[in-house]
Amino acid sequence: MTSIACLRVALENDRTGLAPSVLGPLVAKFSSAYLETRWLWPRRFEALDHYTFLLTDPRADELDPEELTRLADELQIKLFGERDSGDVSLLLFEGTPDAVTAFAGLGGEAMMEAVADPDRLPLGGRLTHIVPRSAARQPAEEEAGGELGGGPQWRRIGGLIDEAIERQMPEMPQLNGVQGIYFTSRQLFVGDVMSSTPGTARSHLSLVEGLAHMPPDPLKFDSDCMDAGIELLEEGGHGTMLYFPVCYTNIVHATQRAAYEQMFQRLPQSRRNQLAAAVYDVPRDPAFGALSQLRATLEKYFTSIDLRTNDPAFQIEKLPERAVTSVTLTLPDGARAQRLAVLKRFAERMAFYKERKIWPAVTNVRTREELEACAAQHVPFVTGPAVCRLQTEPVGGRMQPMEALPVLAA
Repeated sequence: MTSIACLRVALENDRTGLAPSVLGPLVAKFSSAYLETRWLWPRRFEALDHYTFLLTDPRADELDPEELTRLADELQIKLFGERDSGDVSLLLFEGTPDAVTAFAGLGGEAMMEAVADPDRLPLGGRLTHIVPRSAARQPAEEEAGGELGGGPQWRRIGGLIDEAIERQMPEMPQLNGVQGIYFTSRQLFVGDVMSSTPGTARSHLSLVEGLAHMPPDPLKFDSDCMDAGIELLEEGGHGTMLYFPVCYTNIVHATQRAAYEQMFQRLPQSRRNQLAAAVYDVPRDPAFGALSQLRATLEKYFTSIDLRTNDPAFQIEKLPERAVTSVTLTLPDGARAQRLAVLKRFAERMAFYKERKIWPAVTNVRTREELEACAAQHVPFVTGPAVCRLQTEPVGGRMQPMEALPVLAA
């Protein structure tokens, strides 16, 4: 009476914005957390790799795939956001022990060929394709027929939401990471920007990937990044500049500034030459007094100060010479033509940066075309998904030809 099955998580790795070294463990941790909560004893599960799990249920002849639809929904949201596309799906293959073992052993290409052509599936089993709710046009769909244990079968189940299950869902684990800063003229990564994402976030948080990935709670984000960065430094795993997020609105107000100063005091001053502040949400024309206060506060703890703005006409000409180390433009989350026009407008003001001896930089670079446009317009420093995906280990100090970007694995 025991039912045995192989569960495999299938997704479009290149669209997650995460490096494979980050993505695999993240999928494994979350899937295991889900199964620990829902796949209760005497049922058992065993992780075969980051994306593959062996499921058994001694009390059933076959498994109920609807129990797993919530996992598909949650992985879709956490990895891709709320898009109307089936980027994540689960493949549940039930059958005889030999058939299940054979399915678990299929390589990625062979597995996808079997999904496309059921005749390639191991004999003695049935494959259920579970898709998230955003990809399901009907509440549930089933295709094909036949008897389990006969010829291979295939059916498709759309994601179904159960509010009771949703309330019991475990959180994703905290995701800490970095994304490299690339020096275009030397084709060298000169530092990394910290990132930290809580388990409740719908997609990963990052300063280098545009508005959709900006933190909803800046103080908590900055604090989490501080904790993660200090841990990274204590492990001795970082030799170049490490950029810590600092919200401009918070740091220029006295009540919030006190909380930030407490955070900064924990930074290892023996590593001060590697510490940089990435001040985000800076207005087009920051007040002189606010900027002076910001600089006075940050210079006690950081060697470099980077101001991040969404406005290509940032009033760099009003800043004193060497007022900060750099100013980074965040490209908008718009159409291709709009993004390239904003980049061009920023590049046209490069002379002002040279006069003030302040480095210009561009982030949220998402395509090869944008990366090449930055290089052609002599933008010295670039970051974004087309440069470096989220990593678990720093890439600062690494040489890498521009044609080999983005960095996908640590």
